Amino acid sequence: MTVPAASAGWTRLLVKSTFGVGRDFAVTDPLTGERRYVVDGKLGPRPRAEVRDAADQVVYQVRGALLGIPKQMTVQDAAGTEVASLRAKMFSPVRSRMTMQTTGSGTWELEGSFLEKEYSISVDGRPVAAITQKWVTIRDTYTLDVADGTDPGLALAVLWAVDRWVERD
Repeated sequence: MTVPAASAGWTRLLVKSTFGVGRDFAVTDPLTGERRYVVDGKLGPRPRAEVRDAADQVVYQVRGALLGIPKQMTVQDAAGTEVASLRAKMFSPVRSRMTMQTTGSGTWELEGSFLEKEYSISVDGRPVAAITQKWVTIRDTYTLDVADGTDPGLALAVLWAVDRWVERD
């Protein structure tokens, strides 16, 4: 599958689910195939995952509420410090909205369409990331476009939460 290059000022990542338990994703550079990250979803009554970099070091941990009720997750950095809190508004088949409060980069507003499988993330009205799941493949595949200056690991934590909430719950 050929994925077009990202626009100037953006980085594109290809995020593919891997066969296994816990909703794991391999994250690669679509042009070189080089592994950039792994998102390791965990089984259990609480949704949780680890975002690992190319050196297999945990950069973020995502943890949800027991049984996913209410729809909220926290994101911690490698040291265990909470860096973000993500909340989903009531599910709508037309438009989904989520808000993530971060300690360093303001409030991330996510809006997307379950039917179109496209989500945009903005801070103060400025786009910082976009999630798209357009292609029909055997495994779930997303593209994640991240604006320069935006932490791709944190954007991957949001992508995992979107996948968990919208696609699975």
